Amino acid sequence: MKNFLRKLWKNEEGAEIVEWVIVAAVLIGIAAGGYALLGDSVNNAVNTRLVTK
Repeated sequence: MKNFLRKLWKNEEGAEIVEWVIVAAVLIGIAAGGYALLGDSVNNAVNTRLVTK
């Protein structure tokens, strides 16, 4: 495990992968927060539109 982490630390591709994982985690967090804040409102609006048509 130690050798793997040393190689990953020296390898620039490892750093790039970590950056992409962080970007993905931030985007997932933003999406989850948006859903938590707006999920019920959007669901009610969609259901209202579908029922009235």
